Amino acid sequence: MRRRQIPPPPVIFRGHLAADSTQVYGLLRERFAALGYTPLLRRQDGYDMVIALRHLFGSPSAQLKDPRKWVPNVILLLLTLVTTTFMGAVLAQGELLLQNPRLLFQQPRLILTGLPSALTIMSILGIHELSHYLVARRNQIETTLPYFIPVPLGFGTFGAIIHSRTPWETRKALFDVGLAGPLAGLAVALPLFFIGLLMSPAHPHIPGSVALGSPLLLQWAEKLVYSIRGIPQEYDIYANAMTFAAWFGVIITGVNLLPVGQLDGGHVAYAVLGRWARILGVAILIALIALGALVWSGWYIWAALIFMSGLQHPAPLNSLEPLGTKRLVIGALVFVLTILLFSPSPFPV
Repeated sequence: MRRRQIPPPPVIFRGHLAADSTQVYGLLRERFAALGYTPLLRRQDGYDMVIALRHLFGSPSAQLKDPRKWVPNVILLLLTLVTTTFMGAVLAQGELLLQNPRLLFQQPRLILTGLPSALTIMSILGIHELSHYLVARRNQIETTLPYFIPVPLGFGTFGAIIHSRTPWETRKALFDVGLAGPLAGLAVALPLFFIGLLMSPAHPHIPGSVALGSPLLLQWAEKLVYSIRGIPQEYDIYANAMTFAAWFGVIITGVNLLPVGQLDGGHVAYAVLGRWARILGVAILIALIALGALVWSGWYIWAALIFMSGLQHPAPLNSLEPLGTKRLVIGALVFVLTILLFSPSPFPV
């Protein structure tokens, strides 16, 4: 019979730190690493505690930089470019394809009309995940390059993900990495949406057409474009494929900033609120279920995904380091931004 190896118990030291927790933790981590341990800094019953655990992960500096590990990332990137281009062509040729679905195969050059939409959504996703990656590496968190997820429906992708192999050292690192992706993605999506509106055709209202549910920030952008272009109020702007893709990128970013679970907004909320973030997350989850019943049934799916991913965040290695006033202020501004980017009913029913 095979016997499971039982890890050694943690080594615990209790007392009071004589210096700043950031400086102390850097020294502790270096010294314990030589012994095969990883230290945790905690505060309990008025004492500062060092809990030394056997290594569960390798040092980022020891990771092998093997280009062969990038092959799956590159393959998924190319496949996603193909699926987003194909679905972008379906969006661009909409009515034409409804009349003759085989047209894309009879005239393959029409597939190229999907490139504006594909490059828009790929740019937003790519910059988003690459920003997570770069800020994570700057904080000495070992993480993978983005994995794109191709699908032959919708926009041709379910997004992109990165996987962290080492835990967060501080709440500051969690805050910075969590916020980097959405802000970088918005820096791409918002200008492309605005430019797309300037290029999209405007016509009198067409019977049967429906308006997308834009959040407040995009509604302000639309009003500005109406003013710049001198479009009569009784006219509608009919979004081209690039504008629609940018709109979708903004909508997804708004959802991703919700302060709940493992969403980027959930990471930011935990960094700001600590254990109180779970209570806020439960409230957001209940609100999404209510919106699903009252406004748009798609919120049921989002609520289920958020619940399955988990509402609990593990504490960082050094839980004693404060977040700092600057990040607390930024966190409050992010909450306001989330309200401006959230649409209760993004897709018409």
